[in-house]
Amino acid sequence: MPIKKTPAKTPAPTRRSPIARSEGERRLIEAADTLIHHKPFSEVSLREIALLADVNHRFVHAWFGSKNDLLHAVARQKFRVIAENVSKAEPGAPGIDFWDAEVRLAVRLIIWLDIEGFDTRGSLDNMPIVEALTQRFIEVEKIDPSIAREAATQAITIGLGAGTFGPILGIDDVSKILPIMKLWRHIVGLLAEHPPK
Repeated sequence: MPIKKTPAKTPAPTRRSPIARSEGERRLIEAADTLIHHKPFSEVSLREIALLADVNHRFVHAWFGSKNDLLHAVARQKFRVIAENVSKAEPGAPGIDFWDAEVRLAVRLIIWLDIEGFDTRGSLDNMPIVEALTQRFIEVEKIDPSIAREAATQAITIGLGAGTFGPILGIDDVSKILPIMKLWRHIVGLLAEHPPK
């Protein structure tokens, strides 16, 4: 009589430990950030993000709303880091390095979200990056506080434009943007000396 083989037991799936919402959100943002460094934004899936974060993918909808809301949180986190770097920059040095890979990724992500129809208004407004640059213009560059925010907004606009469209225009490294940055530094100096009436 043949001996019956006992079927091999399949290991029980490992269960994710319950986590606090703040920890889950942090993990999801970090996982999404990791994935967008290696794949086009449109090809990153919620399941991939959740798997890498070791968080149930349903929590993305509960905590963020959608993949694009999660990616917007990633961009906002990047802008917070950029703002921290603005406040640490040496006097006379640019507050933001628009050729930095992380800065360019944040900008590309915001542009992609906008193209996807996501409401990106306010992504930079009332953000630490605008506030940090405004403070820098007041404290370091000595620009009149009444125009410092507008000068910061203008500087960000110029930098984002150069960093985003520079490669298309053949400005593919920081040395080629130095003349633009020197001109802007000159304008900042003029604003400090002769504030508009």
